[in-house]
Amino acid sequence: MTDTLTSYRLIAKDLPASLSRKAAEPTVAREIAYYEAHIGQVKSVDDLLGDQRLYAYAMKAYGLEEMIYAKGLMRKVLEEGAASAASFANRLADDRYTAFAKAFSFGQGVTATGAAPESFGKKAVAASLSAPKLLADTYDFSGRAEASFLVESRVDATTTQSVTIRLNAQTLAGQVANPAKVTPAEIAAAVAAQIEASALKGKVQAGLAADGSLFFETTGLTDFGADGAYGGMGRDADTLVDAGGPNRTLTIRNAPLSTNRTAVDIGFGTDLGPDLMAQAVTQAYLRQSLESEAGDADTGVRLALYFARKASTLTSAYDILGDAALSQVANTVIGLPSTSGAATSEALAKRAQLIDRKIDIASFRHPAKLDAFVRRFAAIWDAQNNTASAPILALFTGTGSLDAETLQSVQTARIGA
Repeated sequence: MTDTLTSYRLIAKDLPASLSRKAAEPTVAREIAYYEAHIGQVKSVDDLLGDQRLYAYAMKAYGLEEMIYAKGLMRKVLEEGAASAASFANRLADDRYTAFAKAFSFGQGVTATGAAPESFGKKAVAASLSAPKLLADTYDFSGRAEASFLVESRVDATTTQSVTIRLNAQTLAGQVANPAKVTPAEIAAAVAAQIEASALKGKVQAGLAADGSLFFETTGLTDFGADGAYGGMGRDADTLVDAGGPNRTLTIRNAPLSTNRTAVDIGFGTDLGPDLMAQAVTQAYLRQSLESEAGDADTGVRLALYFARKASTLTSAYDILGDAALSQVANTVIGLPSTSGAATSEALAKRAQLIDRKIDIASFRHPAKLDAFVRRFAAIWDAQNNTASAPILALFTGTGSLDAETLQSVQTARIGA
């Protein structure tokens, strides 16, 4: 039997080739062909849930095979989407649901409404929206990548104006230092520039929030009346429009990508609908299939492949503790026993501190360092396990060896971190 380290290296050394071989398998090829031929006909949540073959394919693509039966829960995930931080998917302590909601969002948008002042003398509250995720360190817009979304604001009871934001190699030309490494500050500046060149000039502002996410907010303005000039009477009279109040709204909606573009996720503008996301879903399906098959022969290989896929998204030790499979990899490398099912918040905090001391999570953004870590895990796994491990599926279902109390503790601790 081939050992874990060798098996992992054989797959990981040329992952695209490994995925291509998986895609060529007759059973897999038939499922891919069916999905890509029929997903364009899916226009609603009911359409997706009503085609069991498409639905099962989609669930497998995002590692949710064990939840296929839970159509009521998945309907709620799909109907609320992921654009709002308060949506059902984003409230779950499992990012598989958020990823699923984004891929099958059916063009849902997110809206905020301004509020009137609570008391005389106070300003009305502006309508504002912040992206539900932080921007990455850099983005590559040098090729076919694009972020595209509609920003719309109701200025008063009868006037609504909008602009479609498009960030790609052409629209960013001359505005960024390096199109292959566009920074969050450059993204915010480019978005703001497109707003200033539109009908929303002076009505909506965009920028970077303190946490590094992209945000939009309505602003106060002067309506210069019918003549569009300062001063005047009657229809030409100027009117001060507050930034807030119930007549000020801010909405961000999906906008289709330009021809031959691929989506970039900057927190807004990736709700492209399942037909435009078909290739991305297929890649996710292939990766899940590859990992699952590897796990049938050797649990350690599946753990290694899964960790390699997820590691670059980790931001803290709590992200590891909240995922049973990631925890098993980390525990193996640093020599910790499995977390007790009766873990308390204090125990989890101590374990998180130990993981932070022993594992440089930030280094996982560097492919070579990540690969070295995963190989180290595979070598240790080989030394500890001379046969394919037993029940692996529970590690990849969002719970694993962690019971409800433990998961709740992890979630609470993560929020407080």
